[in-house]
Amino acid sequence: MKNLKTIMLIPLVFISFFCSAKGGDVNYDSVVTFSKGEALKFPDFTLEYNGERSEKKEFPNGNSFTFRYYDFKLIGGNETKTISWSSGTGVIDPLPFEFGGSKYELELRNSEKLSKKLDENELVIVKK
Repeated sequence: MKNLKTIMLIPLVFISFFCSAKGGDVNYDSVVTFSKGEALKFPDFTLEYNGERSEKKEFPNGNSFTFRYYDFKLIGGNETKTISWSSGTGVIDPLPFEFGGSKYELELRNSEKLSKKLDENELVIVKK
């Protein structure tokens, strides 16, 4: 009986290991809470929030506007990339990006995919 339990347990261990390794800690199309310096492991890459920065843009008419950017670092395989989301002049759109040959979108403040508002520290990654 003890051997039978062991034989039945071995496949479950392998299935559990491979599903969790492939799935990552967080998934696409779901609300994920983020904070500065925390690594979020998605199935295809790790995403890390690096913080906010502001850039002042001068226009030819003499007006200026300060844009706030939210910087995220993507790490996967041999590739590293920084992406920056901004609401720009107030339009809350997803940020399209490519990584590892696949297309994604980063949603902050509002998720078009889930049709819901997001809190200040929440994001959604949509795999296209």
